[in-house]
Amino acid sequence: MEDARRDPRNLANPLVAGEFGLRFYAAAPLQTHDGHMLGTFCLIDQKQRYLTEGQKLILQDMAAIAMDEIELRLAARLAAQENDRQLTELKQQLARKA
Repeated sequence: MEDARRDPRNLANPLVAGEFGLRFYAAAPLQTHDGHMLGTFCLIDQKQRYLTEGQKLILQDMAAIAMDEIELRLAARLAAQENDRQLTELKQQLARKA
């Protein structure tokens, strides 16, 4: 949205109507690989701005990179939990044999 003040949906938004004076908003969805929507990757400014088609593609790429990072962190956390579970199981097996 090049000028948020011109969109009736934003009239009650405190970022637009209030002291901050939001004028520009652009966003790309943050969607997991299995289809869950987490939110949006947003750009905001107090100045009116315009995005070219190339910039819109870059915004989408940035959102995809953010989602890749989120999903990599989740995968790493799940792998660490599984490693901890397996280690605990091995320690229990060794304790029973001792």
